[in-house]
This record gives sequence, structure tokens and C-alpha cells, in this order.
Amino acid sequence: MFRSGEPLEHQLPRDAAGKHFLVRLMPYRSNGGRTKGVVVTLLDVTTLAEAEEHQQVLISELNHRVKNMLAVVISIANHTYEKTPAPEEFLAAFTGRLHAMARAYGLLSRTNWKNAAIGELVRQEVEAFDAARFDLSGPKGHLSPQQGLSIGMVIHELATNASKYGALSKPGGTVRILWSTDHQRFTLTWQERDGPAVNRPEREGFGLTLVKGEIGYRFGGTVETLFEPTGLIVRISFALNA
Repeated sequence: MFRSGEPLEHQLPRDAAGKHFLVRLMPYRSNGGRTKGVVVTLLDVTTLAEAEEHQQVLISELNHRVKNMLAVVISIANHTYEKTPAPEEFLAAFTGRLHAMARAYGLLSRTNWKNAAIGELVRQEVEAFDAARFDLSGPKGHLSPQQGLSIGMVIHELATNASKYGALSKPGGTVRILWSTDHQRFTLTWQERDGPAVNRPEREGFGLTLVKGEIGYRFGGTVETLFEPTGLIVRISFALNA
């Protein structure tokens, strides 16, 4: 610095009190322009340093979420194509699932990805169908972001299946959705009524496969499927701390 005459700055590591300081060295010169000494200034830049650290955390979280989201989209695309190879059917099924994801992401973004309100999550999914044909009942409660995303997808798949083959495919058919959070466990019952006659399918469709994968694989939960004469019943349960 004495040779160049240029000021120098150096940020010190965080101290024991959690403070960040910036050391600034400024040369001062004689009337002839020669460097005669240095003015040392110590600046408290804790607020700025913490803001930068927080920004890095947000960027890291965003990168993680984007990677996870793309992995889910690719998985959904592959499974959808396997079950619906016809272009028109694939497009409808795939975009429907993406819209369900987008709705869940939108709900989570409004809470800064802290949690998902169960009632709001269920309501926004059934509104994509005929909301008047759904009877919703359950206490206030919250799910983790990943649980919220999965339940959003599950409700969408069950509603889509009901629209094609179940209670929502027939005028007058209804769906009752009940949930609870007793004993640190989330339980949801999907019950269709007044729809067409129910028969156990020869093989499981992608919708139920996705439901079991989301609940069983991701959260170690259980999925019970009952093909009752009165309508399909699906019971889902998993630990809230999963």
C-alpha cells in the first residue's frame, strides 16, 4: 500500500460475539504527495454479512427445491407416458398433474415454505374439479412442505380417478373427505358415494400406484383401499414427524 498508494480492505472472520468487521486502510500523504502513514478504520458490517449469508442459504434452498421439482416432473412424465402413451391422453394427464403441483407450490410459497394448512390444501385441489360435490371435514392443522406437496398430488389423483370411473363420473355422485391429526398422526379418508357400481380392477392404475408411492415410500405410511358396493374408500395414514 505504501508503494501503490491505494487503499486496502479486509473483512475479518466472525468474532466470538458473532460480529463481522471490515478493516479499511487509507493512506495519508504529505503536501508533496508521499505516503506518510495509514488511517485504520474498523467498520461493523455484521448486518451486511448476515444478509449475504442468508442470501446464500436461500439460493442453496432454491437450488435444492428446483432439483427436487425437476426430478418429480421427470418421474411423473415417465409414469404418465407408460400408462397413457396416446399423445392427447398423455397431455391431459400430465398437465393436470403439473397443475396440481403448481397449486401446492403456490400454497407453500405463501407461507415461505414453512408449512401447508391442511384444509386450504384440500379445498384448493377439489376446486379444480366440482367443489360442490365434495364434503370436507377435519380440524385445523398443518403439514410439512413435502407432506403438503404429496397430499396435494394424492387428492388430485383420487379426484381424477373419481371423475373418470368413480362417483364424480355420474350425476349426483359425491365424495366425502375426512382428516384428523390425533396422536401426532395424519389420517385422511376418501369416501365416494352414489357413483357407478364399484369393481376391483384387474390391475392397479397409475393414480393408486402414485398414492401408495407418495404415502408408503416417502413417509412410511399406510394406504388402505376398499372397493365397497357404495363406492371407493381410501384411507391414508402417516406420522406427522415423517
